[in-house]
Amino acid sequence: MSHIKATYPFRTTWGYTNAAFLTAGQLIPKATGIQWEDFIKARIFDPLEMKNTLALSKDLPKASNKCSPYTKAEGKLVKIPFCLIDNLAPAGSISSSVKDMSHWLMMQLDSGRYNGQQVVPLRAIAQTRLPHSILGNGGALFNEGHFALYGLGWFLQEYCGRKIVAHTGGVNGFVTSVTLIPEEKLGIIVFTNTDQNAFYEALKWEIMDAYLGKPYRNYSNVYLGSYKLQANVELQKDKKLKDSVALHLRTELPLQSYTGNYFNDVYGNLSVVLENGELKMKFSHHPDMYAKLESLEGNRFYATFTDPEFSKAVFPFHIENGQVKSVTVKVADFVEYNPYEFIKK
Repeated sequence: MSHIKATYPFRTTWGYTNAAFLTAGQLIPKATGIQWEDFIKARIFDPLEMKNTLALSKDLPKASNKCSPYTKAEGKLVKIPFCLIDNLAPAGSISSSVKDMSHWLMMQLDSGRYNGQQVVPLRAIAQTRLPHSILGNGGALFNEGHFALYGLGWFLQEYCGRKIVAHTGGVNGFVTSVTLIPEEKLGIIVFTNTDQNAFYEALKWEIMDAYLGKPYRNYSNVYLGSYKLQANVELQKDKKLKDSVALHLRTELPLQSYTGNYFNDVYGNLSVVLENGELKMKFSHHPDMYAKLESLEGNRFYATFTDPEFSKAVFPFHIENGQVKSVTVKVADFVEYNPYEFIKK
């Protein structure tokens, strides 16, 4: 973590980061002597009778009753492997069911109690819903909404005179949302098994409006329109890059000059190899994936990942005195927002 540079100056801008949840999870064994996954099972899952909830992603492929993850590649819905992220477990490795999650929401809506038993102290519940960061003025698509804040693991806002406590989640092939309106004792859970949709957000607003007696707005159609518009922008951008590749533009240096081993102190190692006249980038921590590199002229390459989750990008190589010094690697924002520079060894 010490090698990662902050995107914004300290205490100037709110920004979500999985690393904070990972850090919180790593404190548990330090404070209790119990591993995070064992602790939450004993203190959360078991008391809430969450019998079909798993703490670690390595156990999901072996589960008897599960759905498969999907994404979109070249305009088609495709099944993808389960995302194994137990090195980041506290931030996103838990898998569950709507029934199990309903027990967790009932506890949240009953001051930390479930079936009359105090599972989480009320003061802890209250602390998570206390605003700690300001996101902005907030607002809503159709009805009144004010303020956008962040507590401890919750987005907080005012909507139609009610306090909304909510958060979304996402890993490869899955996006979800959980929403609480404590004053109404209402909890909403939306699970989807494709990461290429906005329905998980649209549905929660539709349910909230119906419960609060607001007019039907067809949020799904609104969100779908925005999704299609953005998808078309990405499609046109990708087409231009493919058209450039089709021109077989010359690189500044011979292809062999770009090959070799590269290092980034956060990620580790990658290598660029020349196989059958094509450049490929291979990653030490993703051995089953590579990126095909095609010239966009000069020292810029169009990178296409074999794993569609990582999307496509333009990788610029940096040259000094006729020698390759480094390459800047960028993957899909869904995976990582920031680019990484790898130095050639």
